[in-house]
Amino acid sequence: MSLIFEIEALYSRQLKVWGLARENYDALSHMNIKKFNYNGREIVVQFNPCRYNSAAAKVDSLSLSKRECFLCSEHQPIEQETILWQDSYKIQINPYPIFNRHLTLSSIKHQPQAIEPFIDDMMQMAAKLPGYVLLYNGPQCGASAPDHLHFQAVPFDELPLCREAIHDDCDLSVYFPFFYIIRKKATEAKHWFHVFEEGLQEISEGNSEHPQNVLCWKTKKEWHIIIIPRSKHRPDCYGEGEDQFLLSPASVEMTGIWPIAREIDFNRITPSLLQSVSEEVTISEDDKEYILDYFINNV
Repeated sequence: MSLIFEIEALYSRQLKVWGLARENYDALSHMNIKKFNYNGREIVVQFNPCRYNSAAAKVDSLSLSKRECFLCSEHQPIEQETILWQDSYKIQINPYPIFNRHLTLSSIKHQPQAIEPFIDDMMQMAAKLPGYVLLYNGPQCGASAPDHLHFQAVPFDELPLCREAIHDDCDLSVYFPFFYIIRKKATEAKHWFHVFEEGLQEISEGNSEHPQNVLCWKTKKEWHIIIIPRSKHRPDCYGEGEDQFLLSPASVEMTGIWPIAREIDFNRITPSLLQSVSEEVTISEDDKEYILDYFINNV
């Protein structure tokens, strides 16, 4: 049985018995949506109240230490089923979806979110999930569980940036601030990725992983990896006051899909504001150029 078939069977079972998940997936079919075309790029805005907990998540070390990890099996709802992958990861439906197929792939171990040591795992999962994009949100870059290693998987066709990028036939494209790698061999894709990580570390302040979002998918012929370096977690306008916006950009938002949890924010959102937020949370032009130069000189 293919993994895709197992996942479809999992959805069928879960939406029959898990009321919370069924309600949130049903809501996707009649939610309010706005679509913009801004500077040649598509932006889709959802009014999606079920994403409130993610947008408002407190991810500082003190808050994390005081709450139970919702990705650890012992703290998950009894209705939540799991597909075990290579005895290392749990594949589960996300009960707070942005798309009608939205998976969480979490380590069976409680270990911190990190990408470079686990890029091979991400690529292997992407190869087993045709039609999906694997997403990684770094600590302080949209991960609401930065203390537990996990990825997400969503349908490729739903992400505007991926639909735009797939038409490239270059080995490396730069949609600043997105670095887009295309390689036919997995070993080359991983090598290029690690060189980018070295470049990111050169501009980092400290020894921890440089803030970033990463996307990965596999076609019949090629591996695709998009790296989105970040400068900050949330924009200055972040907050729940009337003059603030509950916007906490992660991988999905950075690719053009914005689930908005508060109706007041949805009603007054503009494409120029979202573009401004995207620019605010990404690295500077000088850092972008430095990383690109580092890559060209070291690949």
